[in-house]
Amino acid sequence: MLGKTPPMGFNTWNTFSENFNDELIKEIADAMVERGFKDAGYEYVVIDDHWEMDERDPETGIILPRPQKFKNQDIKSLVDYVHGKGLKMGIYTCAGVRTCGQKAASYNHEFFDAKVFADWGIDYVKHDYCQKPETQDGRVLMRRMGLALRESGRDILYAACSWGQNDVWSWIRSTGAHMYRSTADIFDSFGMISKIYNSQIDKLGTSAPYCYNDIDMLTVGMCGKGAAGAGSGCTEGEYRIQFCIWCLYSAPLILGCDVRKVSDEYRDLLCNKTLIRINQDPEARPPFPIGGIDRTIYLKQLVNDEYALLFVNTGDEARKLSFISYDMGWTENSGYKIQLTDIFTGEVSYHKNIVSANVPAHDCRMFIMKLVK
Repeated sequence: MLGKTPPMGFNTWNTFSENFNDELIKEIADAMVERGFKDAGYEYVVIDDHWEMDERDPETGIILPRPQKFKNQDIKSLVDYVHGKGLKMGIYTCAGVRTCGQKAASYNHEFFDAKVFADWGIDYVKHDYCQKPETQDGRVLMRRMGLALRESGRDILYAACSWGQNDVWSWIRSTGAHMYRSTADIFDSFGMISKIYNSQIDKLGTSAPYCYNDIDMLTVGMCGKGAAGAGSGCTEGEYRIQFCIWCLYSAPLILGCDVRKVSDEYRDLLCNKTLIRINQDPEARPPFPIGGIDRTIYLKQLVNDEYALLFVNTGDEARKLSFISYDMGWTENSGYKIQLTDIFTGEVSYHKNIVSANVPAHDCRMFIMKLVK
């Protein structure tokens, strides 16, 4: 069922912006299969803004693809190609009168466009928020697209993208959205990554099965090679922090890197089975910060009597991060001890009333935790 666990896929925007065409999308689909992303759970290939003509077709009213990007202005054959790879196809539109890139958008055409997308075989619609009339209630627009997609005759994942406007987390589930953007656009810099994930700490409880808090696309592996203005890149440790936190938050995992060229090391991180299992945990319980006011340690309950424990060091020097086990709800006289298994090394350690980890600068350590007799 759509949205039962956080969606996983790829989006064109971060790396390519408007510089893509149907052949590039086919290469992306090929790489997702050949490089193991599909097997890891990434299933959506999403075309973002700039696929559209400036105006609707005057005869049919359809938003047609740009001829310089799509041969014969044909999206259906591209969708068929992606489906033939065992993947799903996503597309972009906007709640306003124009898209963010000033192309034709879906305002007042929601039911018509949803039916066209369904006829093309689209599986995922990103619904953006640019150029919305000031007098128009955005909640109504998002609800209208939700209704339109439900009535389109096809199961289509609804990715609402209002960037956190209008306290979106307080009403978005009512629209039928399966995921919703709660932040401004991300850039390939650790300053932006940390700003985004810290901004959502007090909203972690607003994400749940069938409607997930989308803190924007992953920049892991972009290494400063994205579209203009996308950021100068991060270190390996900083990218590791991003992916671990996105998984811990049960955020949608939407790749922004060029999956054809991303290094094997970053591919292995993005396809780490244990981290993805944490992200896809069926209960999707939010983590809670422990260990003091700097909020550098997080604990998340998982199914099967397991927990995910994350230590984050954003400082410029290595640090030993510690907390008193009492603060996570465990007491020494409970009859249990804490077993930690390092997700990246497999090393196992045991702890009692003080739990600690040595963490390199601008990096993290993440563990699967169990209580054992």
